[in-house]
Amino acid sequence: MSEQPHVGLSLVNKAPLGFALSVLVAVIAGFAYAELTINTLFYALAGGLVCSLLLLGYWSGKGGIFFILGVLTPLALVMVSPLTTMAALLYLLSGFFAGFWLVLLGYKFINKKA
Repeated sequence: MSEQPHVGLSLVNKAPLGFALSVLVAVIAGFAYAELTINTLFYALAGGLVCSLLLLGYWSGKGGIFFILGVLTPLALVMVSPLTTMAALLYLLSGFFAGFWLVLLGYKFINKKA
């Protein structure tokens, strides 16, 4: 059996760039749209964090249920978030990916020290 890292773990190396781009999109959205819905942003960050943690569990070999729940997280997020405007949808997307990349960035720094 070969000792190759999972494909998903290769995303960890792209975490700094992904986080920076997600925050940049959120800042641009903040300037383009005046209304910032804090609830939507909170749901987005929480959903991104949960999705990333679940996928890290799957990539670490904990089982396929982690993959299924991780993939279903964005769907559940869209269903429970108050998406009343296009700005809310943009905040949802950028916040989700900011939370997602933030966990992977933390994972990268934790494994770098270990």
